[in-house]
Formats: sequence, structure tokens, C-alpha cells
Amino acid sequence: MDSIIFADKQLTLWLNSFHTTFADLFFYFSTSTIVWIPLFVMLAWLILVKQGGQGIVTIAFVALVVLFCDQISSSIIKPLAERYRPTHDPVLQYMVHIVNDYRGGLYGFCSAHAANTFGIATFVALVMRHKGLSLALYLWAIISSYSRIYVGVHFVGDIVVGALLGVIIAKVAYEFYLHASLHFFVINHHNKWTLKQGLGKMFGQKEPMVVALTFWTIVAIVLIVCKMLLTYDGIAC
Repeated sequence: MDSIIFADKQLTLWLNSFHTTFADLFFYFSTSTIVWIPLFVMLAWLILVKQGGQGIVTIAFVALVVLFCDQISSSIIKPLAERYRPTHDPVLQYMVHIVNDYRGGLYGFCSAHAANTFGIATFVALVMRHKGLSLALYLWAIISSYSRIYVGVHFVGDIVVGALLGVIIAKVAYEFYLHASLHFFVINHHNKWTLKQGLGKMFGQKEPMVVALTFWTIVAIVLIVCKMLLTYDGIAC
């Protein structure tokens, strides 16, 4: 176990070391939930427009995934594990690169950010079964999760376990979602496979790409804003 913890710390320091002024700004913005609000709004819009009344149930399940991911990681695992964040580790706090003096809470295992983002990405990917949207959502989860390592508030192990927790909770929630879809809505199906395919087809192929494009637009805007801020301050990238 000691060798795993040591390797985790070394890998964290290595991934945390690729810092530039431009990257500091980008990942500091990326780690904020506020930046991604347009993505959430567009996702909710897609669900409600394409599913109608059932969309309320879908959104409720997404909310439940986030609730369970957040509470299990933050309210149960963190107090039990009591593993310091790199920014509070007695040794690493002097070695890790931090941004804007942001240090987070005392304990970081496991990452609620990773659990929430991978939970949402996995659940939506299972429901909609759209490659373009799934790719965008998993990239969002990866960027958000890596940003936590970049700003120094999580070890790699925190992120990996958080991501696995999110995926597991999302898959369990999806099974309950299928059960709810059968009991509360009239859906033509012959077996579980056709039920899954039928739910995915409700969203079509074009509309989910609007949500995927929203993700890419946010990334582009953040990159442009970072560049403008650096140019305005006269700082070279």
C-alpha cells in the first residue's frame, strides 16, 4: 500500500508540473461549475424537448446521480479516509503547484468533482446512446477532473476512485431508470436491448450534437478569454 501511495504522489506531482500562465487560467476556469452552466442548460433543454413528461423523470435521475455521487464521496468517504489534499499534505503542500491560492478543503479522497462529472457523463451516455455527445461529455469529465490535479487539490488516486464511483452509481441508476420507464411510460419494446435502443432513439441524431457543440463552444470561449486576459495584462503565453 505504501508503494501505491508513493507512486500516486509522484504521478500527481508530475501531472501537476505542466503549468504555464495560460494553463493556470484555463484550468482555473475549467474547475469551476459556473463555466459549464450553459452545457447543463442545453442538456436539460434536449431532454425536455425530446422526451416531454418523461424528461422530468430523466432529469430527476440525473439529479439523483449527482446527489449520490456528491454525498457518498464528500459526506461518507472523505471523513472516513481522512486523506489530506496535496495542498494540505504536510510535505507536498510545499511542492505542489497551486493557482490563485486555491487550496480546497482539508480532505480530498475521493474527488466529488470526478464522481459527479463521470456520473453525469455515464448516465447520459447510457440513456441517449449518441457517440458525439458521449465523447463531448466524457471529455468534459476528463478536463474537469484533470483541472483538480492541475490546481493541486487532488491526487490522481482521488480522481480515479471518484470517477469509478461516478460510473458505478450512474450504471446502477440507469437500471432503475429502465425499470421506471417501463412502469410509468408506454414504450414499445420486446426485451431490455430494444428498450435501451428505443430510449436512445427518442433523442434523434441531430439534436444531441447541439449539446456537444455547446461543450466545444464553451472550451473555445474559455481559451479565447484566457488569451485576451493574458494579452491585456501584457503577459506572454
